[in-house]
Amino acid sequence: MNRLVIGTRASKLALAQTQTVIARLQRLYRELEIIVEPIHTRGDRVTEAPLARIGGDGVFVTEIERALRAGAVDLAIHSLKDLPTAPSEGLLVLVPGPREDVRDVLVRRRDFLGLPSEPGVRIGTCSLRRAAQLRALYPQAQILPLRGNVDTRLRKLETGDYDLIVLAAAGLHRLGLFESLADRLELLPIEKLLPAPGQGALALELRADSELLPLLTPLNDVVVQAATVAERAFMRHLGAGCYLPVAAYAYRADQRLHLQALVISLDGRRAVRVRGCVAWRPDQALRLANQLGVMLAEQALAQGAEEIIAEIRATSNV
Repeated sequence: MNRLVIGTRASKLALAQTQTVIARLQRLYRELEIIVEPIHTRGDRVTEAPLARIGGDGVFVTEIERALRAGAVDLAIHSLKDLPTAPSEGLLVLVPGPREDVRDVLVRRRDFLGLPSEPGVRIGTCSLRRAAQLRALYPQAQILPLRGNVDTRLRKLETGDYDLIVLAAAGLHRLGLFESLADRLELLPIEKLLPAPGQGALALELRADSELLPLLTPLNDVVVQAATVAERAFMRHLGAGCYLPVAAYAYRADQRLHLQALVISLDGRRAVRVRGCVAWRPDQALRLANQLGVMLAEQALAQGAEEIIAEIRATSNV
């Protein structure tokens, strides 16, 4: 293959993270011609409604996968957290490393000098996961909906409708905005605000019969892939979609793969937290990672997670 067409979202962030993959491919295959095909997804077009109400899982990937299946593009690049946890028939997913910072970050409006814990402080986010955890952390704050790409959200922050907004640290790093905003940022520790499954990781999606697989395999990072397999297995086994308040984070340490996960009610008052680990065996990493995610999901269900998820679906149309 001497020509590669990559499909990705048309947002500035999606294009920026696609360029990081392109740079690695060009170092490996100097003669390879690479073309980027920006694709507008339903999630990009419908910007006012909450994500959970405009189509659920796949709102940022369906159109891209359609182009991939049709052969209009050879490779799709996604934010892994946007990819549905159910496998797509006929498609394969690789996970390149390194993984970006998985933490969320509070961004303060320029003229706001208060604290997020103060009564009436307005915090913007589009994520039910973030909103629920923020309500638990800052019960006196107002948690308000906020949609749009990173630039749009930062612009809305400065209009005065919000005092603080929550963004992913990974997105700010990839857009080169982290340093310029540093004096207005507060990184939220994982212990305070657990990230979404797959947050900070990219997904390389290709057709199962594609001749690209040998070319892309050197980019795959088995540690990052195993960690995200565990996180996504937890969510999948719960029957929870990408936009419900489910959080999970896995990492390798001490020759073990560790996973901590959370299911939380929308008001932040009820939460099921679970954690566990399995031995790290590179030749069985993905199988063991999947088992870890399923095991912790079973523990969460036994502790009441199913009731929390059912209640959210019944009251929120998600």
